[in-house]
Amino acid sequence: MAGKVHFPPIANGLDYLLSATEHLGADRISERALKYAILHLAAGAEVLLKARLQLEHWSLVFKDPGQATRKALESGTLTSCTPNETVQRLRDIADVLISDKDTKTLTQLAQHRNALQHYGLTGPATEVAAVEARTATVLDFLIRFLDEELLPALTAAEHSAVQCRTR
Repeated sequence: MAGKVHFPPIANGLDYLLSATEHLGADRISERALKYAILHLAAGAEVLLKARLQLEHWSLVFKDPGQATRKALESGTLTSCTPNETVQRLRDIADVLISDKDTKTLTQLAQHRNALQHYGLTGPATEVAAVEARTATVLDFLIRFLDEELLPALTAAEHSAVQCRTR
């Protein structure tokens, strides 16, 4: 593999979503597949929501937009806003319609990802049926979000690149 690696945010977010659905697509889902489905679904949602926030203004993805610098953004050294802050900024600043139900689902997903990544996830949140239901709800929201908020903002070249990466 030669050259540079390039994962623009929308294509990157879609790749995470595809991975999540692939991990849940088996007839018998392993614990490992369940883990990566949750992690990748949460990562995909976060990347796509922050991509829309950047369309409003690049500084909004920073924890503290007043301290935002292009250098930190371009080098990836920024401390970004939390998933909850992302949703709140999309609703309050960018006027993106995100229902209370969708906000709650996204918050639960972020909490489950955090628990899984840092402390281990146990209990009802790990039941395959619960993960599949949450995945379906989040994917339903994200498909609408992509159609209404992200895909219309892409240039023809960006749209083509997204389609090529997700096939």
